[in-house]
Amino acid sequence: MRAFIVATGTTIAPFDEAPPLAAFAGTSAGAALRAALDRRGIEVHQVATADAAPALDDATVVLADTVFLSDKCLGDFLDGALDVVTGGKHARLALARTPAVDFVRPVSTIAIEPFDAEGPGARPPKPWRAEAAATERCAFDAFLTARRAAGSTFGALLDELRATAVRVVVKKRELGIPLRMPVLGDAQATRTIVPITSTVAAHLEHWVHVLWLNQLAFGIRWMELVRAHKLWAAWRVAAALPWSFAALLRSMVWKGKGARIHPTAHVEASILGEGVVVGARASVRNSILGDGVEVADHATVLSSTLGARTYVTPRTFVVWSASYDDAVLTNYKLQVSLVGRGAALSTWAGMIDAKLQGTIDVLHQGRPVSTERSFLGSCIGHGAYVGAKVLILPGRAVPNGAFIAMRPDELVSEIPRELPRGVPLVREGGTLVPASALAPPRA
Repeated sequence: MRAFIVATGTTIAPFDEAPPLAAFAGTSAGAALRAALDRRGIEVHQVATADAAPALDDATVVLADTVFLSDKCLGDFLDGALDVVTGGKHARLALARTPAVDFVRPVSTIAIEPFDAEGPGARPPKPWRAEAAATERCAFDAFLTARRAAGSTFGALLDELRATAVRVVVKKRELGIPLRMPVLGDAQATRTIVPITSTVAAHLEHWVHVLWLNQLAFGIRWMELVRAHKLWAAWRVAAALPWSFAALLRSMVWKGKGARIHPTAHVEASILGEGVVVGARASVRNSILGDGVEVADHATVLSSTLGARTYVTPRTFVVWSASYDDAVLTNYKLQVSLVGRGAALSTWAGMIDAKLQGTIDVLHQGRPVSTERSFLGSCIGHGAYVGAKVLILPGRAVPNGAFIAMRPDELVSEIPRELPRGVPLVREGGTLVPASALAPPRA
């Protein structure tokens, strides 16, 4: 079997890179997808939309380069699509619109459609599955083609497949963890659902998709580990005796070669790459740390995915965030944000990550688009630096190589030799003056 991955010309700002280069679980989205294809003996070809499409003599996988498929999603789609292709029709991947699908859908071109009444495009019937509550499906630019004569370009082929391919709704298992979110007003019980599943498809068209995909990465990678290493998983469950949920979480830690955890550190339910170092009193939970990541003393990493050789400085707090390789995370509290390759943040940089009323917009293709979320930080481009006392509003993207510093007039550059003792002083024009000198005159 062959697979054609079609370069659509899409680039993800601010990184200015094609979607396959997007960070994912300590590697890249393209590398993870290619590995899933390789495991099935599928020969991969990289093509462009303007290239001529050859004759397709047997079942052939065709993917836009914006598409990410987890290993399980790819395998289940191919299994379900074979009957359609054998009948002489093309097949298109679809998933019921569950919380996991909606998690990565906003700001993307994923098609929302009604279910078919019957057939492979109908809603899966199992009442206990997450799909049972879904009223719509979502279709992705992932196809398995039947025989087709040569002709047209790959760009035209994608358009043809989008219009004519039979939708194949892939069945899946999905857990939803409710998370209470703070809001203003009377709706104090507002909750969001954090999905956990290994059957994931996404269109990577914006930096938010890279962040959201990495927030789902732990569930994907963890289930892949369990399926690939059943004896190890059983051994770790046995090691949690006497069983409790807390003991099980502490036991379920995958450590790569040379990984070192300080005896006073707390690590649970995480995947550590080769050469990872976790320092004294540090905490790592529900996270993926790429090869060579260092989490310094007293730092905390929660539900995050860090690229290779990322350095988390002492006492830094990182939650629900992701980084590319070689990033330096130096921030009191970095939440729901994406940091590029070799980028860095000052300890005092302010990444505002919440909008308590309404949803956060991001700039996409020159116009603001809602993320359908009230909690979102920002994105720091490759090699960029955000300095102390810089405040960034939610949903912003700092370009590659940018260096953002505080205003010079916020610095105290001159300190008078004689200062009144016990008198409050304030900054004014780069020097210090008594606070009373700036007080408004009394009426």
